Amino acid sequence: MSRKKESMMLDTDNLTYACRACWHTFDAIEQPWQCPKCAAIGKPRDFPTLETDLIARQNDAFRKGMIAGLPRDMLGRIVSTPGVRAMGRDFETAAYVSVAKDTVFSEANDPWGARDFGAVIVNGTKVWWKIDLYNNDFDGGSEAPCDLAQTRRLVTILLPSEY
Repeated sequence: MSRKKESMMLDTDNLTYACRACWHTFDAIEQPWQCPKCAAIGKPRDFPTLETDLIARQNDAFRKGMIAGLPRDMLGRIVSTPGVRAMGRDFETAAYVSVAKDTVFSEANDPWGARDFGAVIVNGTKVWWKIDLYNNDFDGGSEAPCDLAQTRRLVTILLPSEY
């Protein structure tokens, strides 16, 4: 098994996936490429695990909360890199708003469907954003990324040149 596939495995080898075409849920040992119900064919983002789908919805809520107010049970931090801050306060504010409103996800920027990375254009400048999931102390990854009580989100807003 490849390291990438192995890293996607969680506590069990049998995960529950959802078909994005018909929303049928089914268990599988390996990442599916075809829905057993509707026969839709696709890539990993077309058949996310239920955990990945929940994380994607939580990530969306956290990003939207950057400008609308975070849900009470969702904790985290938002940071801008020196390059973004150097563009000025108005640019940084516009970047926050653009990241919060981003809805463009594709195979190129979101291959697994977690909606944890994106690219937006702010005043003619490309800006990237990334969400990482940490434990409560921000000193390691979350052991239960779906559990809001055990997970803190870190949104980093950066220029591509700072990657």
